[in-house]
Amino acid sequence: MESLLNYFSNGLKDKGVGETIGMEIETSFVNERGEPITLAQSQQLLILLCNEYGWFAGKMKNNLLTSIFNRNGNRILYELGRQNIELSSASGDPVDVFLDTKEILGQVYNAAARVGAFPSFQPILDTEEELLVIPDERDAIWLELDGRQALELLARTSSVQFTVSVSLANAIQCLNKLGRNLDRFLADYPQDEYWKKYIKTSKANYNLLRYGGPLHFDSLEHYCAELVKNKVVVGPKLVPYQDITNLDIPLYLRSIWWYFRLRRYDDTLCIEVRPLGRWSDDKFAEQMRMVFGILDS
Repeated sequence: MESLLNYFSNGLKDKGVGETIGMEIETSFVNERGEPITLAQSQQLLILLCNEYGWFAGKMKNNLLTSIFNRNGNRILYELGRQNIELSSASGDPVDVFLDTKEILGQVYNAAARVGAFPSFQPILDTEEELLVIPDERDAIWLELDGRQALELLARTSSVQFTVSVSLANAIQCLNKLGRNLDRFLADYPQDEYWKKYIKTSKANYNLLRYGGPLHFDSLEHYCAELVKNKVVVGPKLVPYQDITNLDIPLYLRSIWWYFRLRRYDDTLCIEVRPLGRWSDDKFAEQMRMVFGILDS
């Protein structure tokens, strides 16, 4: 557990609550009939953004373009489903991030319309089609670990996530504030049911608190002690934390899906706020005001 404590506490810049933010916005795209777009259409969208909108090809996996990026460090990538495109913003001043995000989404919508794709502003796409995309070995490992039935549940959900800077001194207090207000988030987050079903349906036999997690912590040590109750994904199996050497900490943390979780980006400690539904773009400001209102209380 010492390595986790060091990871969250050593070499940090002392930033205020919300001094910087990042955003992750998932959007499902459909055709004119309201059906999920094809893999070919989502590939055309990413390629068009590179060819005509100033984006650059990122990762290629099994002859599929799976991520692109721009000069400011923003990324666009697949989120499980062939129709589900995620914008992951570079972190920065909240006002700048909001403006950049709106501009980028406008680019994406314009490019998408040219390939017959349109944003579906809903957190769960109502379809019986199989949407899961498994472009590389890492995704194939998760498929073997969870089973297709479980992962398919998540392939049709779209969320918004905010990453908010905090200082080491107030990180736990901020987590607890968010935890006390969970009901406010879940009232507008229908994906919660899908995530719980995913945990129960998965062949991995996860700890039930791997999703959602504890909502109150006494200290950073307590937070880390709760984390390590969750096993580490090693290939298509789970291994107890204490049996692991040379742990890839960021990868481990991404595989524990708590509602509110600590993350580190370079020298900045952050809280990732996850239970936010994907509604219209006009909803972003309201969602962020709720988060900041809780943290400032």
